[in-house]
Amino acid sequence: MRIILGLIIVLLIAAIGTPLVRYGTLDPCRILAKDLARESYSKVAKAMGVEPGETPEAAESLARAMTSQYSEGECVSRLKDRWFGVEKPAE
Repeated sequence: MRIILGLIIVLLIAAIGTPLVRYGTLDPCRILAKDLARESYSKVAKAMGVEPGETPEAAESLARAMTSQYSEGECVSRLKDRWFGVEKPAE
């Protein structure tokens, strides 16, 4: 019983700690915005022949403006689709 409880606690810490460390927040819309900004900036940097470094704040601001229109549920759904490869192709 203690082992199961310990595993549950470790999984909870990992589930909360991973996005907090990687993105600096637990808000799914901000995480989605950072993810979108990082992806779009890295594509632009690679196209220019530059190594994509840290994502500029301007790119994150534009992505936050876009994701501010989404509900939390929609942000979670879009994150899940992006992270687990279920992203729909652009039309």
